[in-house]
Amino acid sequence: MKIDKQASTRNRCAAQPAFTLLEVVIATAIAALVMAGMFQGYNMAGRRAQYSACSIAANSEALRKLELVLSIPWVETVPGSALFSTNTAANLYTNLCLPSALSNVITCTDYTSVTLTSSNPPYALIQVRCVWGFPSYGGTFTNTVATIRAPNQ
Repeated sequence: MKIDKQASTRNRCAAQPAFTLLEVVIATAIAALVMAGMFQGYNMAGRRAQYSACSIAANSEALRKLELVLSIPWVETVPGSALFSTNTAANLYTNLCLPSALSNVITCTDYTSVTLTSSNPPYALIQVRCVWGFPSYGGTFTNTVATIRAPNQ
């Protein structure tokens, strides 16, 4: 009995399961799409975290300015109280309190307004707006804090 070695090798290789080139290409494309989606999601989560940090820092800046205005004494019997002289157009370019390195400093502008809302009993509305820009989203954002205050007795 004579055995053809070449024929038996061909049959043995042909009988083994394997991936076709089309299956490999489709699997690679699916893996690339999943990886791209993962990177895009990671990038978006990072931007949203940075935006949230900036928003909280802007709110803290507005609260800081509000506390400064609330610390001014207001005596009703004294005309021209210093409280109402705090109406300012803007305190230009304050840096948000964020970790920064080199050029990633984010600036903000505080706008303070004090208006007399009622004369009997006297109440004043104190409103502070902190306007800041976020480079990744483009445009400006505003955080506003407000409170009502009565005069010191």
